[in-house]
Amino acid sequence: MQTDTFQQRIRLGRLYDIYGPLLTAKQQSCMELYFCDDLSLAEIAAELDVSRQAVHDLIHRVEQLLERYETKMKLLERDEKQERLHAEARGLLDEYIKTEDKELLNRLKNLLDDFEAEGR
Repeated sequence: MQTDTFQQRIRLGRLYDIYGPLLTAKQQSCMELYFCDDLSLAEIAAELDVSRQAVHDLIHRVEQLLERYETKMKLLERDEKQERLHAEARGLLDEYIKTEDKELLNRLKNLLDDFEAEGR
């Protein structure tokens, strides 16, 4: 369960990296304190001169907003797919260098074609 929370926090951080500029200045400030400075809700509340509950609510609303952006734009999904394709291409290339198997070279070419098609 702790791993799920950790994975969720990583995902939220990545969503913030992508969609953060779409947030208001106040939302950005709160999320920067939460993610980058790793402050507690109480510390953020003191910094922003609001209640701890207000910080909690703001972070929760921003999480939902970031997820809605991702549902519509799918930029994180696309980025993750490109990372997987890149890793697979690297693995095929490394294997080809070792074995000079022409089938691996064809698979690599097809994978790169898929990668290029994703970029469009």
